[in-house]
Amino acid sequence: MSNATGLHNTAPDNQEPQKKELDNVDLKLEGRDLRWLEKVARAPQQEPWSVIILQYAWTAGPVTLMAAYFGYYFAYGEMMPIERAFYFLGYSVIAVALGMGYRLFHNMTHGRQQVRERIGLLNLIDQISELIYQVRDLGQANMTEEQRRIHSAGILLRKLDLGPEWVAAAIEDLTGNQQLAKQAERIEIFRRAGLYNRMQDIIHEARDEADNAWLALNENHPRTAEALKKRLNGIVARPHDGQKREPLFIERILSAIEEGNENLMTLHDVEEILTLCFELICGREIAYLKIEYTGHWDLARALDKLEEERNDLRISRARVYSRLKALTTYLNNIGIPSDIGSGNGLSTHKLLATATKSLDNLSLQVREARQLTLSSPQKKTAKKHLLTLTSKSQQLEKALQIYNESRRAYLKQGRDSLQLKRALKNWQKLSSKYQYQNNENLKRSLTISEQTIFLDVEAKAEVTQRILHYLNESPYLPKAVHETLSTDDNSQINSVKTDAGNLLAETGARDIAIEIATILDPYIHLHDPQIQRAIESANATSLANIEPGMSARTKAAWGEAMAGAVAKNLAASAEKLAQNLIRYYRVPLSDQTINFLVKTYSASLERLQFIARYETPLSASYSLDNVSAMEVPGPKDTWQIDLYNAKKTITRLSLKGMA
Repeated sequence: MSNATGLHNTAPDNQEPQKKELDNVDLKLEGRDLRWLEKVARAPQQEPWSVIILQYAWTAGPVTLMAAYFGYYFAYGEMMPIERAFYFLGYSVIAVALGMGYRLFHNMTHGRQQVRERIGLLNLIDQISELIYQVRDLGQANMTEEQRRIHSAGILLRKLDLGPEWVAAAIEDLTGNQQLAKQAERIEIFRRAGLYNRMQDIIHEARDEADNAWLALNENHPRTAEALKKRLNGIVARPHDGQKREPLFIERILSAIEEGNENLMTLHDVEEILTLCFELICGREIAYLKIEYTGHWDLARALDKLEEERNDLRISRARVYSRLKALTTYLNNIGIPSDIGSGNGLSTHKLLATATKSLDNLSLQVREARQLTLSSPQKKTAKKHLLTLTSKSQQLEKALQIYNESRRAYLKQGRDSLQLKRALKNWQKLSSKYQYQNNENLKRSLTISEQTIFLDVEAKAEVTQRILHYLNESPYLPKAVHETLSTDDNSQINSVKTDAGNLLAETGARDIAIEIATILDPYIHLHDPQIQRAIESANATSLANIEPGMSARTKAAWGEAMAGAVAKNLAASAEKLAQNLIRYYRVPLSDQTINFLVKTYSASLERLQFIARYETPLSASYSLDNVSAMEVPGPKDTWQIDLYNAKKTITRLSLKGMA
């Protein structure tokens, strides 16, 4: 019997029939740790022991001996005595033994830990990628059939390796024009064949119909319209271009955490934070530019205060957009019809108009449900209408809460604007005071530094462990069938498989986003507005080549390749920084500074020269209120009246025992 499993047979010795003997067998398994020699044999090893022994022997033997001989000769002018040669020979043997012992100890401890971390990383990459597709599909569950058709076609058109037939299917779904779809297919065929002149002929033939299709889509679906236009012009995104991120998705998730209201985030925000986590654990590095000041303490404190107030004003403006985006998404999810679908890429004005129209419709539904409840002659029918009224009034109450959040964010802009004016006035006063002093050259004290957002090896291991622990313990996730992961080099890591009837729930998806944001925050400081802007301005890694059901190793290979392929584009950041140097810091753009930004960050020379010529310092007396001209009005009286009447009716009927 195997000693490793501690198998004991306690069956009696008397001879009985075979069946009775088997019934009396009692097998007890006792687990034990591996013995020391078994740990040595199973310790992960990257190269043969013979190679390691030769490496140590060569380094500690001939190399050390030659170094000793030549060192002794150069020092004393004679060859080293034979006694000392034996000393170095003994030293070499001991050094080899110590080196081998340390290597063995490392392989038995840290080496095995590294293997576990690598397998955990592969497991997380596998699960995160599957969750991204599940959340994307979950987001379409609340869309109408037409919205799903447009949204799905937009996703297809943004894929990198889309075949001609897929392009044609997506174009036909978007436009319903079979001729245009056929032309799009031919454009893709000639593009793949490198016959660009022939491709231009087809593009020219389809120009009018393509423009009409773009105009029809652009008002309510700008991102899909952009993808359509590029495909019909033979333009395909490359891996180093990446994918545009959803603006302010981090702010919405953090606000949902702070205010305890998960409706402030959308499912697209969940997809974005999952994508960010995926690319970070795949090795993505996101660069951004930062202005730093070294000099007088009062001036440094004034600069920090100016940056703080600028960030506060940005956040206030961002929250107006974020709340309206969350509101339109919520109204669409509860079945209030609109034309915008997910609302990606729409302006704040468009979101406000859509939200107002949808709230009017929801308020009307509450009013009609109340009238039906009061006018129903039969108790059974009235009870049914009362349930509808209760549901609709709760939806209206939640929608008004989100709308009031956007209203408060709009009002906060005025207060933050005043704070920024004070900080700007103080900064300009101090900078004018110290700028012309011999020991305080303001221009030289302001430096531009390039910062990087990434996860190092230790951070990856810690993030992976924490997220995997949450995913394994989460009650919201669908039950997944995982193949056993072994720790040897030949282990096969298979993709997570889920049952079609056991899908991820919307509440679970939002909880996953909250947990991942909470885990990532200590490592990359998601709460910092500057970090948020850096992440959102950098295109995300494209996951177009990763498909559901792929093996974990394939996903990891694609993820690492695509994360490394995204180009570092700091041109826009450099141009914005140059504008801020003049506007806020009163530092002129010299030719030397312009050449530095162009050479180092590939900024546009023409754009920088335009900024240097026409941008003026912002005065503290300048009104910042006109920067955001859009006003978020207070909630309509009809909304509040309908909600009040609905609650009053529900309370009265509940007291009568109808509810």
